[in-house]
Parts: sequence; C-alpha cells; structure tokens
Amino acid sequence: MRAQVFPSGRPAAVSPDFSTIVPTVIMAGAAVNALVVRGMESVAAGAWAPTFGISPFQLVALFVAARLSLGSGAAGPRHGLAVDALALVLVLVPSSALSWLALALYAGTHAVGATAERRLGALLFLALAVAALWSSVVLKWIAGPVTTAEAMMVGQFVSLLRPDITQTGNVIGNPGTHSLILMTRCTTADALPTAIVSLVGVALLLGRPSLGALWRASAVLAAALLVANLLRLSAMAWSSEAYALVHGPVGSNVFDALEAMAVLGLGNWAANARSGP
Repeated sequence: MRAQVFPSGRPAAVSPDFSTIVPTVIMAGAAVNALVVRGMESVAAGAWAPTFGISPFQLVALFVAARLSLGSGAAGPRHGLAVDALALVLVLVPSSALSWLALALYAGTHAVGATAERRLGALLFLALAVAALWSSVVLKWIAGPVTTAEAMMVGQFVSLLRPDITQTGNVIGNPGTHSLILMTRCTTADALPTAIVSLVGVALLLGRPSLGALWRASAVLAAALLVANLLRLSAMAWSSEAYALVHGPVGSNVFDALEAMAVLGLGNWAANARSGP
C-alpha cells in the first residue's frame, strides 16, 4: 500500500480563475489582518520585538497556503457575493480573534468541496486560524488546568535537584527567595500548534511530504518543544538571576533560534523523506 503523498508544484497549464482568486484573496486578507492587529497589540502593550509578536513561520505558512489555494484541482463551493461580503466585513473589523474566526469558517467551507492543491491550501489556512484561536481564545478558558499541569512537571523535575523548590498550582519556586508564576503564554500548549502548522508549511514549500512523514516530524517536534520548554521553565524557577538571563533578550533569542532550527530541520526532513512501499 502506498503512503498518501501531498501534491506539490503547480502545473503550468493551471491558471486561477475568478472563483479561485476571490476566496484566496479573502482568506489571505483575513490572515494578514489578524497578524497586523496582533502586531499592533504587541506594540501597544510595550512588548516590542523585531517581528512584532508575529512568527516568521506563520508568514511562510500563509504564503504556502495562498500559493496552494491558487493551484491545481477543483475550487471549493461558491456561496455567492453575499457570503464573500460578510467575510470581508468580519475581516475588516480590527480584531485579531474575529479575523481568525472568519478565516476558519470561510476556509473550512472551501476545503469541503475543493480537491488537490486547492483543498490543501484551504486546509492550511484553516490550520493557521485554528492554531491562532487556540492560543488567543481557547487556551485562556482552560488556563488553570494547563498551567498547573506544566507547572507540576517543572516542579517534579526541579525538586530532584533543589528540594527547597515546591509547586503549588501554577507557581513554582522557593517562597522565601524566588517564585515563578506560570502563564499560558509560557506553556508548551501555547507554542506547539503554531509550530506544527509552521512545520507543515515549510515541508509543503520544500517538497512533497507524505502524511506519515508529517505525523512523525510533528511528534518529534512536540517532544522536543516540551523538553526544551520544561528546561527553560526550570531555569526560570531556579533563581531570580537565572530568570533574568533565560527570560531576557539573550535567553529568548536562543530559545527562538532553537525552535526555528527544529521547525526548519524537521520540515526539510518531512519534505524529503521516502514514502513507504
């Protein structure tokens, strides 16, 4: 049995028509608007960074999704100008969450009837939106259990070396000297969905990944991110000096660089992995 292989490359004979261009423009516009609003919110909050809080890999996935949605295959169902206009109205509202929600609904409906590359493009747009909604909306609803679970793992690990460090709820540390309050933005659950979507985007950009290769690469990425984040949080809970180093520009850049290398390396591996017989 052959492994399922994702299509890549766009045949020269394929020329996008109106029914393909309009949905692609709306989906890409929704993603761009959400990312721009996210960047503006980051700047307004004083959390300035060279990328304005936007992952470069999100831009890669956005580019690949747009390219695929203009590629080969049948386009998804057309629901008329009224639906397109409604989607545009939702997209133009200066709300990142609303733009992602509009993208998820719109991309989901187009993925149902599309085929080949166009279906892949819509699914990648959908995955981008779902990952962003998970981090910005859903994760906040279940913040308590998520942060407590990861804090418990950090506490168990650090206590092997430092018996004076304890964990209570989402707080890890020595109450008399230094404690770390774990927020959702620092958890593996926050970073992992976007990282996996980024990996898929890189793999689709570089080659023809099989579904099995993508699953294996995603599993390795999940394990690597979990271990790396637990080590990072453990260092942050160790002392105020370690917290300043790891949470500061140097530590953040090193962690981001390692994550980028993992996404690029595993995405490249998935793109070039041999399919099974």
